Amino acid sequence: MRRNEFVQRRLRVADEVLGYSLLDAYAKAEIYDWEVFETGFMVLTLALADWTMENLDIDPVLCGGQSFGAIVAAVFTGALDYPDAIEFIRASTAVETDYFNGLPAPMGCLFFYRLDSASVDRLIEQCRSDGLDLEASVYLDDSVHAVSGPIEHLKIFRQLIRDRGGHAFYLMNRAEHCPSVAPLRERLKNEVYQKFTWNTPSLPLLSDVTGELLHHPDAIMEDLLDGWVSPVHWTTVVEGIRTAGADNVLIIGPRNMFARITNNRLPTAVVTPKVIDEFPVKGFPPPTLRSSKAMCRKGAP
Repeated sequence: MRRNEFVQRRLRVADEVLGYSLLDAYAKAEIYDWEVFETGFMVLTLALADWTMENLDIDPVLCGGQSFGAIVAAVFTGALDYPDAIEFIRASTAVETDYFNGLPAPMGCLFFYRLDSASVDRLIEQCRSDGLDLEASVYLDDSVHAVSGPIEHLKIFRQLIRDRGGHAFYLMNRAEHCPSVAPLRERLKNEVYQKFTWNTPSLPLLSDVTGELLHHPDAIMEDLLDGWVSPVHWTTVVEGIRTAGADNVLIIGPRNMFARITNNRLPTAVVTPKVIDEFPVKGFPPPTLRSSKAMCRKGAP
């Protein structure tokens, strides 16, 4: 990140707005330093997208992201100006931290895999019948999920997952994508989102809540807020991509499960730091279809 020109362009603005070196802060940050990590993720993702637009012959027809990635997509398309987005992250994470710290009992979100969606739904229903206050938050595919609720209830749920052959891999210190955080949604709307200017995007934004294409600034703001209280279904995003008529998908960011999820439905390629480093020698690997701040485009690579 210290030597890539696209990252440096984004970093210079971020450092000026933040009033400190983002890279230095990132190196020292604790796991839940949300302002630093979210800003760092946005900087890197936008830099990768900047490189993509300058170096690849593409014709994007839409842009979208899941969870915080939807914010990054809004910034990339100009729905939220980049300097404003840095201030937005600072304000939003402050409200989020204040909200969760003020709850009578700590809440969290537990990510896990190796259980199918039907089994997860049955287990949540069983737990709720037993008095555990749990809600489904994420369905990335039929084996990767997340559930939100009080930390003490999630600890019980984690053991139940293990008993059934599942594997829990991350416990976040806040709940998300579930109706129980509706009061946080309202605070964020009143204290943060409505204080920023939302613009018409240069590309349609794909909602990770409904799968619809968003064009109007107000609709974009409300959709991002709705993401706090609506479970993520990545299949909704994939179907939205197909409905929009995109021929293939570019996943911008470090290689992750999203490429695996989309490439059994649409030809998919990834733009990662490694891909950029190897581009002068290897060129860009074309989107492939797996047999059985995403960017989508028409036409061949």
